Amino acid sequence: MTALTVIGTGLGAPGVRVAGVLVTGRSVLVGVSTGADAERASAGLDAVHVLPTEASPLVAARHAGVVLDPADLVELAADAEVFALDGGALAPLTPRWSVRDLARELGRPVVLAVRASGGLTAEGRGELEALRGAGLAVLGVILTAWPEPPSRVLLDELDLLAELGGVPVEPLAGAERAVADWTARGDAHGPRSTAWAGPTLEPYLGWEGAGAGDPRTTPRPRIMQVMLEIVQSEGPMVATRAYALYNRAAGGRKLTSVARAPLSSAVYWLGREGKVVLTGSEDAPGLQDDLIRLPDTPAVRVRELGPRTLEEVPLDEIAELVRRLRTDRRLPDAHAKRAVLAAYGLVRLTTRADCYLDRALALAGEEAA
Repeated sequence: MTALTVIGTGLGAPGVRVAGVLVTGRSVLVGVSTGADAERASAGLDAVHVLPTEASPLVAARHAGVVLDPADLVELAADAEVFALDGGALAPLTPRWSVRDLARELGRPVVLAVRASGGLTAEGRGELEALRGAGLAVLGVILTAWPEPPSRVLLDELDLLAELGGVPVEPLAGAERAVADWTARGDAHGPRSTAWAGPTLEPYLGWEGAGAGDPRTTPRPRIMQVMLEIVQSEGPMVATRAYALYNRAAGGRKLTSVARAPLSSAVYWLGREGKVVLTGSEDAPGLQDDLIRLPDTPAVRVRELGPRTLEEVPLDEIAELVRRLRTDRRLPDAHAKRAVLAAYGLVRLTTRADCYLDRALALAGEEAA
């Protein structure tokens, strides 16, 4: 069977067997197939967190004194043929890492799970939009907590979700056979679906701090604290923008090499202490500048342009946007640059922007290969 990611709600209901699990209240995160009761099946597993609070994974983990590590979850997923993430696509695992981010990291086909209720069509369409907007393809939808016999309302909601969502929909009882059929056919009801309106760009939260000390005279611990605040707000980001923001907050007009040196040193030490992840341009072919992010932040986040110039957007972020745009077969490659500008709310394709987008398109092509 093809390795899958299952995302949705009601995955801790009876009739779901888990292979590696994080339990939040009566909900289950990680490793699902049809079978025995979830709590009974999870007994004795090595990689299990039991979080008694029925809440989003982040809140439930905090109440239990547990820290969810994205790297650990990715490693756990590698050992599970079917990996389930409960709570919905945008449910947070950490303040900067969602269920959807983890699904993108895994790169597997997705099956959406929706709890059977009178509002399942609205929930299902919202989840499909969140998944497709991030470039994830959905094989189909399974309905958890499906009663026998179902009401006429649930039957009508099932048919409506299938019609409006453009996906096959099956109750949990028939999920094992249905999912096997979907994977065997290789169906992927993702961005190519006529229901897709384009890639979803996350909001860009710009750093608005002030009063930073002159980088030439301020002690390094203080510079490190401010640089960490900048990266917390805007990462992943190119290093040059982070330095420019600090320099501007310190009253500097131009980022000189003398001002840049202590800022670069501060980021280096933040990396040594494990507080940021610093990716050097020499370690990531095609990138123009060093990239900085927090350890629990996805390496790539496709966001609105915000206060950035186009050249301050990391090249791999633009390359990912191009990849998502290209998944729509209606977009010829020749129109990709204009599509990127439109996504960012820009109009003019300047010579500088043209050259920068050439590099992003080349990077997108390398990733596709």
